Amino acid sequence: MIQATLPVLAALLLSISNLKAKNQTLPEAPGLQAGKIALGSCTTPSGTGTCEETSKCTGTTYSGYCPGSSDIQCCVEGGPGPDPVSGDYGVDVSSSVSSSSASCLSDSGNNFIIPRGFCSTGSVDPSVCTTIINAYKAGFKTRDTYMFPCPTCSSSASSQMGTLVDYLNSHCKSEWSGRVWLDIEGSQYWTGSSSNNRAWYEDLVDSCDKYGVDCGVYSSASQWSAIFGSSSYSYGSYLPLWYAHYDNKASFSDFSSFGGWRSPHAKQYAGDVTVCSTGVDKNYAEKF
Repeated sequence: MIQATLPVLAALLLSISNLKAKNQTLPEAPGLQAGKIALGSCTTPSGTGTCEETSKCTGTTYSGYCPGSSDIQCCVEGGPGPDPVSGDYGVDVSSSVSSSSASCLSDSGNNFIIPRGFCSTGSVDPSVCTTIINAYKAGFKTRDTYMFPCPTCSSSASSQMGTLVDYLNSHCKSEWSGRVWLDIEGSQYWTGSSSNNRAWYEDLVDSCDKYGVDCGVYSSASQWSAIFGSSSYSYGSYLPLWYAHYDNKASFSDFSSFGGWRSPHAKQYAGDVTVCSTGVDKNYAEKF
């Protein structure tokens, strides 16, 4: 048995020697290129990709399409830029955006950003001005903020608006574009009474004029009805509407009137994606 294998071993050694002499290398295994470990394929509404660590992805990552830990997401290559439809594109964020990420987001074709300015706990988000200033330096055309109010807190709607506006004016007045989007969603954060919710919201809308700020409303038909008891309730419908519908389409063709709005200003069309190492929601406007 040993003597029978010697010719085979000799041939193998000769083959390896010839390979080295020609300065050739063995091909890399699929999924191991550039130190990346692919964990399988995945398909999202934005395209087919591979499951991998978010830090390794050079495209856009989408959560919910891969097994494993939260940092394993579907990576769809092709760059983090917005869909090729004419109009304005932007992101909203609930955490601080670094200067490098702001530059990356701007370079990717986004021209407006909306960081959270006020939290559901009833306090200002201390990272709001850091993001606004970094976005300003990165060249974002518009740098708004959104307010997630606290209707169940002891402070009034007007008082909460005043707290936010005072903070913005004190820390990033020249970089802030001047608009506050009123985030109207999550009936669990409201009082449970549609009449009380309406009264609180009306005070919030009126406070925009009181503090001299431009406001807009972020909501969806389902959230609006759940909080105010009817999709036809229309207080504040003179304000621009930013609505949410996660269909991954940068288009208003899906919009149905609610709350007195006949047409929207902007649409949040994709949520919970990672772009430029930052968790964002993706937004579209014909002109923001």
